[in-house]
Amino acid sequence: MRYLPGRCLLRQILKKRRLTQRWLADIVDMPETQISDYINNRTKMGYATAATIAFALGVHAEELYEWEKDDRLGE
Repeated sequence: MRYLPGRCLLRQILKKRRLTQRWLADIVDMPETQISDYINNRTKMGYATAATIAFALGVHAEELYEWEKDDRLGE
């Protein structure tokens, strides 16, 4: 069994901390459009990007997504 990233939780994390996408983009040196793509689930972060964002926010990379169990066998 494995787990797959589901919905991105960046929007909720930023809102709870009263931070903006622009702030995060500046801190991690990424285009704001890229942050928006993650927040709106248009694309998933690679591990290095997730770790960079997680360090900036003081969370674990796993906290940036909801996680879904993948019960498919043989894949």
